[in-house]
Amino acid sequence: MSPTEAVRDANTAQPSARERKKADRRLAILEGALALIEERGLKGATFELIAERAGVSRGTVFNYFPNKEAILVAYFAKQLGELARRAAALRERPTRPGEPRFDGLAEIGYLFSELAGFVEGHRELILPISFELLDPNEERSRAAYLAMPLVELLRSALKRAQASGGVRTDFSAERLARTLANVYFITALQWAAYRHDRDARDEFALALRLALEGLVGGSGKAC
Repeated sequence: MSPTEAVRDANTAQPSARERKKADRRLAILEGALALIEERGLKGATFELIAERAGVSRGTVFNYFPNKEAILVAYFAKQLGELARRAAALRERPTRPGEPRFDGLAEIGYLFSELAGFVEGHRELILPISFELLDPNEERSRAAYLAMPLVELLRSALKRAQASGGVRTDFSAERLARTLANVYFITALQWAAYRHDRDARDEFALALRLALEGLVGGSGKAC
């Protein structure tokens, strides 16, 4: 299912009262936890304080989020969902005179730029999210990876780019999307850990350009 289809399904589905209550409780826990993390840092945002802020029991918090890293992953996934909606709106918007077409490659660039902005604005969250993705517990790292639909977002854009001839077709869009997602996550980890003296959007734009153009050839300025 494409991000656009997912958004349409979400808009047309009619959740039950129980499902709405669970979703509201999960959102309250998520928002309360994020506010505490911003105020006190990741260590200072204890599960007791999160439960108090959300108006639920400590056990209820654990039912939704087994650890604080899972809260951060859920927050990033929420941002990706909102980004999917914005990208879908741009795809469906008529192109204005003189405006470049929002084709598959333009969408990939847009996604990387928006995601760079997220990293720049949430540097303190990027390292724990990255460590969750790299957790030696295979089930935990896989759950984190699957919870963040970045590959799906990129795959949709890459399919459009392949259809228009802008991207190679000897590899599947799935394979190319996983590669670009890896580029994003590694660039995010490096920037947050020790390259934050550089402009985040420039770093991500360069990483994307190298991924799209490859390492062979070219005479661009060294960075």
